[in-house]
Amino acid sequence: MTDETLIPLAVAVKSLTSIELIDTGHTVDVRFTAADGQMIAVLIPRGVFAELQASELGAPAPVDIPERRS
Repeated sequence: MTDETLIPLAVAVKSLTSIELIDTGHTVDVRFTAADGQMIAVLIPRGVFAELQASELGAPAPVDIPERRS
């Protein structure tokens, strides 16, 4: 049996480094520089990213996120 207890996680972020679409545009790769200088990457489904913009940030104009060319 697996333990499904959620553990809260907080990370100190110093700056936003980049925002890119990956996975043929279905996922947003958001990268931050942490307070200790390390890189933090958060992968967010594009629909969830849009919900976050609309509900928490007051629905700003759509942001043009460059797709990663791999």
